[in-house]
Amino acid sequence: MNNMHFLRKIYNDSLLKNSFYLMAAYLLNLIFGFFFWVISARYYTPSEVGTISALLSSMLLISMISALGFQTAFIFYLPRDRKNASRIINSCLTSSIAASLVFSFIFILGLDLWSPPLKSIFYDSRFFMLFIIFTALTTVSGLISSAFIAGRRSSFFMTKEMLFAFIKILPLQVFSVFGALGIFMAWSIGVLFAVAVGFFWLSLVWKGYLPTLMLDPIIKSMAGYSIGNYLAEIFYAFPRLMLPIMIVNIISPESAGFFYIAMMIATLLYGIPQSISNSLLAESSDSGELWLKVKKSIKLNAIILLPGILLFMFLGKFVLYIFNPLYAENATGTLILLAIASLPLSFNTMFMTIRNAQKRVSSVVKINVSIAVITFVFALPLIRSSGIEGAALAYVAANTLIAIVVVYKMKNLKRFVLDSEKSKVK
Repeated sequence: MNNMHFLRKIYNDSLLKNSFYLMAAYLLNLIFGFFFWVISARYYTPSEVGTISALLSSMLLISMISALGFQTAFIFYLPRDRKNASRIINSCLTSSIAASLVFSFIFILGLDLWSPPLKSIFYDSRFFMLFIIFTALTTVSGLISSAFIAGRRSSFFMTKEMLFAFIKILPLQVFSVFGALGIFMAWSIGVLFAVAVGFFWLSLVWKGYLPTLMLDPIIKSMAGYSIGNYLAEIFYAFPRLMLPIMIVNIISPESAGFFYIAMMIATLLYGIPQSISNSLLAESSDSGELWLKVKKSIKLNAIILLPGILLFMFLGKFVLYIFNPLYAENATGTLILLAIASLPLSFNTMFMTIRNAQKRVSSVVKINVSIAVITFVFALPLIRSSGIEGAALAYVAANTLIAIVVVYKMKNLKRFVLDSEKSKVK
């Protein structure tokens, strides 16, 4: 009876329900991603895995930049303007696709400057075009996911991500005949399927939605909020996406592969505060005290995150060993450090969500810029002296230093939330 009461409570509380759906999406992504990279590690060399991990990091970085801050803007604005949802979604998608095409061309043309080791895989013009197309589709997929979260249908987001993660596994072994490009091709098929399903479900979440290329002036009202979050999201993602590229350039593609797998596993922990925070931001459109929702979110984060960190610290080596003994030998220390980083990262994430809910986006930008800059300042010497563990240590140090500042600012959390709300109203 108690279990049924607990499950009923979660189902009836949209903040908790959508948080759990989002966390389930991260967990399922990890499980399927685990099999994806286990198969990759078995049928592809560490050098091939490292090369494609750097390429996928580049693609995800371009995709994130091309989203133009609309992912967070969707979660904030769509629940507040449901009647114009179709115009907002289509205008943002059109803008982001155009941006993706431009940034992809810039990336490829500048490979000699920022990542010469990746230039060899662009020898075929057909791959050149495939990279551009699937980077645009990855951008679209991220925006569709945010539209699901904004509509409080995180179950659709979870299912879409599960399908993406599952479909990309199926051709992986067969495509090994193409070498490193086989991993990219399998990944791209998953993206294509996820986008197709996502567009179909969008019409169920936002009634009357039809995908159309348009640039409606309605998105001008989102400009300030979107630009602020655009900058924040770029700097938020920079350390995780750029560190593998730095490792390729400074050490080797093989080392980048070890780091990428460790970061991929640790991302499950990072997804806990991020899931709760996204749900909190979507819920902030309803009337009711933000403070009560923040308190509930912090409690849920602590209950799930702390045991997760301990689990990774004690069982991380075993998980890496399943991928390949080489990963357990070379990336265990890195995984432990990245797992520890999730604790200060959770403080920073909650602080930024509160500020976003209050439309105080400049604080979010400052936090993410500071973390990115500190990470890179520390990473350059630490990678040279300590290898991939140095990269992980730089990420831990950056998040910890900023978390100290954040905890000081939020030392009286209730007053911090309520005072900020009052100042926003004024």
